[in-house]
Amino acid sequence: DLRDRIIGLIGSGHLTSTTRAINEAGSRVSRYLLMQSLVNLTYGVAVGLGLYLIGVPYAVLWGSMGAVLRFIPYVGPLVAAGAPILVSLAALPGWERPLYVIGLFLVIELFTNMVLETLLYAGAAGVSQVALLVAVAFWTWLWGAEGLLLATPLTVCLVVIGRHVPGFAFVATLMADSPALRQDLRFYQRLLARDEAEAAEILD
Repeated sequence: DLRDRIIGLIGSGHLTSTTRAINEAGSRVSRYLLMQSLVNLTYGVAVGLGLYLIGVPYAVLWGSMGAVLRFIPYVGPLVAAGAPILVSLAALPGWERPLYVIGLFLVIELFTNMVLETLLYAGAAGVSQVALLVAVAFWTWLWGAEGLLLATPLTVCLVVIGRHVPGFAFVATLMADSPALRQDLRFYQRLLARDEAEAAEILD
C-alpha cells in the first residue's frame, strides 16, 4: 500500500524509475539491517561470554543489552558498556577485575569497529562514513532519539532518490560511497594541486 501511494504521489509516468528506486532503497536498508544484526549478535555473545568469565553478575543480561543497544549509533555502545562497568566496580572486590571489564569492552569495540563492520558493512548501505556521521547528527538534531534510530535508513533513502531523480543528483554525489570523479579526473586534479604522493597512489 505504501509503495502504491508513493507511486501515486510521484505519478504513473515515472512508474519504472520509481519502482527501481523503491526496490533499491528496500534492498539497501534490508542488507544494512541484516549486517548490523549479525555484528550486534556477535558483539552481544562476546560481551556476555567475556563478562561471565570475568565473574560479573548477570553477564547474559549485559550481553543481550549490548546487542540491542548497538542498534543506536554512537550512543548505544557507550550505554551498553557503562552499566556492566558500574556493576563490576560495585560487586567485584578490588580494582583488577573492573579493569578487565573496561579492557574487554575496549578490545571488543575496536575489533567490532575495525574488523567486523569494515568487512560486513562495505557497500551494504551505499553511504560514505563521513556523510553518515553528518546525517546522524542532523537527524538527531531534527527529531531527537527517533532521528538517531532512523538516521541510517533515512539517509540511504535520500541517496537512492539522488541516484534516480535528476534534481537530487547532488545528494548522491555528496553522500554515496561511490567515487565522485573518474580515476583519470582524480589523477589530473592531483597533478594540478601538485599532490604527487596521492597522484602516484591513484596511478598505482
